[in-house]
Amino acid sequence: MKQVRCPNCGFFCQKYGKTRYDSQRWHCKPCKFTFTNSYDKTVQSFQSFLKWLFSKGTQRGMVGQGRSFRRHTAMFWEYWALPPKVEMPSKVIYVDGIYLARKACILIACNDTYVLGWYLCRYENARAWEALLNRIAAPIVVVTDGGTG
Repeated sequence: MKQVRCPNCGFFCQKYGKTRYDSQRWHCKPCKFTFTNSYDKTVQSFQSFLKWLFSKGTQRGMVGQGRSFRRHTAMFWEYWALPPKVEMPSKVIYVDGIYLARKACILIACNDTYVLGWYLCRYENARAWEALLNRIAAPIVVVTDGGTG
């Protein structure tokens, strides 16, 4: 059995009854500190989220028709990966905006081989293009479709 150490002084602790919510209570004799051990399951939830994300399975096929999975992994849907800063200048970059839904547009900048950056916005406008291009080293030529931004 894994022995529990005191978060206050680091000595080994003894079981000290249960709380009214049936959690194990621990007591440290040297510093007389009483506490309950809480477990952080964020890493396990993130691993199960990534396992599902890169699989061909559906949420409905999971235990509880996916409701428990969605509840445990709700925090990870809020993450939005930011592109890295590009410090090596390109001669030519191509920029365009792609509308995903009514009020969602992704601005993309790429060169002949790689996507250099992206930016999520509501509409193509000068401020959104500036936010995208500030993260990319200044090119010699920018090719665009002639949009309003």
